[in-house]
Amino acid sequence: MGAAAFWTPHQGDHRAMRKSRFLRPALGAAAALLLASAAASALAQDQGYVEPANKRLDRLEKQLREVRDIVLQAHATGAPVEIKEAGPDPQVIALTSRLDDMDQSIRGITGQIEVMQHDLALARKDAETAQAQSAALSDRLDKLEKQVAALAPPPPAAPGAGAPGPGDDGGLAGQAAGQGQGAGQGPGPGAPGDPKAVYARARQFLLDGDYPSASAAFQDYVDRFGDTPNAVSARYWIGETKYIQEDYAGAAKAYLAAIHGWPQTAWAPDAVVKLSLSLVQLKQPKQACGALAELDRHYPHATPAAKARAAAARQKAGCAQ
Repeated sequence: MGAAAFWTPHQGDHRAMRKSRFLRPALGAAAALLLASAAASALAQDQGYVEPANKRLDRLEKQLREVRDIVLQAHATGAPVEIKEAGPDPQVIALTSRLDDMDQSIRGITGQIEVMQHDLALARKDAETAQAQSAALSDRLDKLEKQVAALAPPPPAAPGAGAPGPGDDGGLAGQAAGQGQGAGQGPGPGAPGDPKAVYARARQFLLDGDYPSASAAFQDYVDRFGDTPNAVSARYWIGETKYIQEDYAGAAKAYLAAIHGWPQTAWAPDAVVKLSLSLVQLKQPKQACGALAELDRHYPHATPAAKARAAAARQKAGCAQ
């Protein structure tokens, strides 16, 4: 009896220690489980993967009651409580994977944005360079136009078949009258006021081979309707009629006016070539070579015939190859 009385308290203390030893990890594991569940619930709720809040709370309360019953049962019986790890929450795994995918996508998009920003900066730099080059070319054209305007016309040449001698518009019209081509048809106060009719009339002079009247008619069109689309072509045809009549100074001036702004038309490359040839006749080979250099830059897709004429003009001007 004495021995039994002696060991009973000791066994009770031993059981208490066993309960305490098993209860502490059980309570810690339960608390960790609750925190993990709450964190997963909150994180999943932000991403749209959760049930309504009241159902989630009911489930958490049920789990808490189950853990509480297990702990109380262990406290009452003194049996050890074995807590098995349930493994990671599938929702947390799915959410983590989705977040990783989103992070990778964001990194890819960020890289694309950086590349686009770099390309945009280069494009802006190229645009600024092109704008500066265009301004410089425009200034060169203006200077060349002033130089051509200051040149004195060459002495009159003996008129040949289809190539009357140079002179002003009035003199050319008089020559045409003397040749019987378009006599009395030159533009005057009674010329039609419709731009299309005036342009068609000038074209007809050109087709008839009446170059003085055509030159005067196209000049009349430019003077009266200089802001219409056909005005640029009219300046080109003025250059052609002047060139045929060997008025190279007038031709160069007209060609310069026609290609001002480098229009993308079928006749533009020929206008540049004829400008260079006019400058060669005016003893300006350096300016002629400069005009031909701009031909390759602004009209790289010129026809083979135009390129062949440009090559011949370079050789005639003595341009460096």
